[in-house]
Amino acid sequence: MSQRAPRRTLGRAVRLRARVLAYVGRRLGPPILVLALYAVAAALVVRWDLHRGGADVPDFSATLYGLFMQLFFEPYAPFPETPVARALFWVTPFVGAILIAEGILKVGESLFDPARRTEVWTTIVSEEMRGHIVVCGLGHVGYRVLEELRLLGEDIVAIEQAEKGSFVEVVRAAGVPVHIGDARRDDLVKATGIERAKAIVCATGDDLANLEIALDAKRMNPSVRVVMRMFDQRLAAKVGGALELDQSFSTSALAAPLIAIQATQEGVHAAYRLDEVIRVTAEIEVGERPSAETVGALEGKTPCRVVSRRKAGKGAFAPATAADVVVAGDVLIVDVPAMDLPAVRFQLGV
Repeated sequence: MSQRAPRRTLGRAVRLRARVLAYVGRRLGPPILVLALYAVAAALVVRWDLHRGGADVPDFSATLYGLFMQLFFEPYAPFPETPVARALFWVTPFVGAILIAEGILKVGESLFDPARRTEVWTTIVSEEMRGHIVVCGLGHVGYRVLEELRLLGEDIVAIEQAEKGSFVEVVRAAGVPVHIGDARRDDLVKATGIERAKAIVCATGDDLANLEIALDAKRMNPSVRVVMRMFDQRLAAKVGGALELDQSFSTSALAAPLIAIQATQEGVHAAYRLDEVIRVTAEIEVGERPSAETVGALEGKTPCRVVSRRKAGKGAFAPATAADVVVAGDVLIVDVPAMDLPAVRFQLGV
């Protein structure tokens, strides 16, 4: 993944620049087309008027070039002698000024107005996303989820209902496109590229809104993985199963076991529920023990798994192997049922 990331980033940067140029071309296209049509029509009229008045008629390309230069206030051809041709030579610079100004205003509106420029950038970047994750809601939960996804190297598109009072500016500063509006709108969800996304996280503070967004996302992309926040965990379990949503979660239900264990045991970093059992990930410094034993022997005697180990007074944590000898001063990260943590600590001489 790390080797593909630079190539993916470079490829996307090239495509984004191409899309920006295409966007500018689309905005400038109509005025340029009108200029071209006007120059051709005016050249035909000038030639007709010169021929009617008996004046010398240059070839068509010379007439067209002369009028084209007039459009940009760059007189090239001599001032004609016939009245209609003279009138066109007078009018043409003003026509050019109006059409050029219109094109500049259209582009300027998109590229020089900060709000409009952000909207255009968000749209273009979202169109380039493939296999990304959509995060709906940039409150405290949504923002933390987004930060973790960024650490995992995932591409993200976000939706937030309002720019003020949220983490919108912080997220944009990190290079993540943020669409502003109600995520229950089909057009807004489609603008995130939901058809090409691999997952959507519904993390607004409204259970019903999250449910509606999840159902809409599944309708637009049946293969998208849906993770939905719901405050009522019992309802979340029922809804998730009945509607075939991938995962639902309650922040209070996730946090409660960890807070309870941390209140009674030190060194606990995480807690999770597996079936009806609460398991914890805890850090334990090995105390003085009658004899040294291996990680494998320790796991055989206690209901824990040693995830990683840091040698006494040395360096960083490293994956533990069954043959590693556990001595006093080592620091172990263990995964264990919460109710068995005191027994494991006792076994390690704590």
